[in-house]
Amino acid sequence: MSQPLVSTITPCFRMQKYLPAFLEWLPRQTMFDRMEVVLDHNEPTDEEVSQVRAFQAKHPGRIKHIIVPKVEPIGASMNRCIRQAVGEYVTIWNVDDLRTDDSIQQQYELLTKSPEHGIAYGDYQVVRSFTATVGEPVVHAGYPDSELTRSMIIGPFFMFRKSLCDKAGMFDEQLRSGADFDLAIRLAMHTKAVRVAGQLGYYLNEGLGASTRPNSLQPIEQTVIELRYGIFDKLDYSYVPQTVRYNVPNMLVEGKWLPVSDYVPNYVELIKQRQQDWVLTGLKKFCVRWPRRHRLQGTFKAIRAARQRLGLLPKGGS
Repeated sequence: MSQPLVSTITPCFRMQKYLPAFLEWLPRQTMFDRMEVVLDHNEPTDEEVSQVRAFQAKHPGRIKHIIVPKVEPIGASMNRCIRQAVGEYVTIWNVDDLRTDDSIQQQYELLTKSPEHGIAYGDYQVVRSFTATVGEPVVHAGYPDSELTRSMIIGPFFMFRKSLCDKAGMFDEQLRSGADFDLAIRLAMHTKAVRVAGQLGYYLNEGLGASTRPNSLQPIEQTVIELRYGIFDKLDYSYVPQTVRYNVPNMLVEGKWLPVSDYVPNYVELIKQRQQDWVLTGLKKFCVRWPRRHRLQGTFKAIRAARQRLGLLPKGGS
């Protein structure tokens, strides 16, 4: 059997409701015989294990089944998938999301034909029920490359060259909801991304996921990421106090704290430039929340002080 060309990153925990359909849809992939699913199975039930083993018997070599006795954070699970992957390319595929039949082949062929690109992403639909194929379309067209380092444009089905992890690092295991967004930004700092023409899949939003359930950590961890990479103009300041529980400058991988600056080219210069860009945008956004009588005066004072600290204005200047 030839070595897989593409490996999936597929963490799994309490997915009994979705696993049968996921396994049913998997062989529909047009690259099925040239790919592997790296299924990191946390605290699986006997029934789930039985279903996976039955699939493996019918389709040998297509699922690499890793059983984890005690559930671990999703970032640790995804990192384990990357380390176990043998494909040159890895791609996100969660058990509760379904892909169009040619999605993996579209991404793979685009990357093999475009060596200057390291990420392939595309449009998808957000559906409210599992196995539904009609939902709200998400189209990410017309964005400049720079926005990929500021927004989660590449979506839930992105594919990338595994070798990029040597430069961009791995998933930050302290993040429970935003680990994919965080890695996506670092990947985009090192390579170009290309958008496939067709639709990639169906992203399930039942309001039960790590980023969609009530009281989700998603907006807090988005704020952590915005602080980490200097995306100051997008900050929702109401979430900033809740970021103190996170180690913003460092990411956690296999129990070790690693400086994010080691995995972002010219990190210090990047943050400095984004600070300068923020002075006349983010500060105004913050200052409009002040009482009306102090708003204008406070805005000018804050901007002037910030410009002085950044060396954009001599002390005593205006």
